[in-house]
Amino acid sequence: MFRVGFKEGRSYHWTMNPSLHRTVAKAHERLERRTASYLAERGIRVSCGYGCYACCSAWVVVGLAEAEYLREALEAHQPQALARIEAEGPKRLARIARQKHQPDFPTRYFLENRPCPLLTPEGACSVHAYRPLACRGLLTNLSARYCVPGVVPALRGREKTAYMAQLKPWHGPEHYLKVPWQLSERTAQKLWATEQQERGFTVIGELIGLIFLLGQRDFQAALQEGLEAVRQTLEKRRLLGGGHGFWVG
Repeated sequence: MFRVGFKEGRSYHWTMNPSLHRTVAKAHERLERRTASYLAERGIRVSCGYGCYACCSAWVVVGLAEAEYLREALEAHQPQALARIEAEGPKRLARIARQKHQPDFPTRYFLENRPCPLLTPEGACSVHAYRPLACRGLLTNLSARYCVPGVVPALRGREKTAYMAQLKPWHGPEHYLKVPWQLSERTAQKLWATEQQERGFTVIGELIGLIFLLGQRDFQAALQEGLEAVRQTLEKRRLLGGGHGFWVG
């Protein structure tokens, strides 16, 4: 189902199952269509655009197939971004092993304002066409300044009143659009279920760490062996369990 290829530095080339590749692409297309339809019906114009990256410090969770989809695109088109993943990945995994049981971990991480390594120096996503469902579903029609980590919790007085006055029933959490986010969650869950049927299992975990793992020989070998081997490999790396660790099944 998968092929391990040539060695490139400290990582190894990975080839995705073509059927799962098509499944991911279709899931992305389906979400884009449904989101566009919803926005058009409501007359909502999003304020997100090129170079707007304030939300790109979030702790993003994806399934294995989407991580493979991104890894394949990075290897083919964005070697510099992949190099940043290779540098950042071990740090993310070490942090998960240490802090996966802390309930406020994703919030604290977001407030640290650490930009995603997939961003270009200009603040654009280097793999925008391949970005995961979690990123596609995070939209707003309010000012991008509210997306900057720490800005909304720090609002006081008139600024907070002005912010609250802009919130409508279609917002939530905070100023983000509710329906696109819900659509992305439902689409992701369906994708995970499809992957479980096709592969026999999936892995759900943090985006950068999972992309990094796909270039590691032990994780590649485990994927070829199956569910139990993957579980053992993740346990050995202390990534399973906790509120924010990896999940496999």
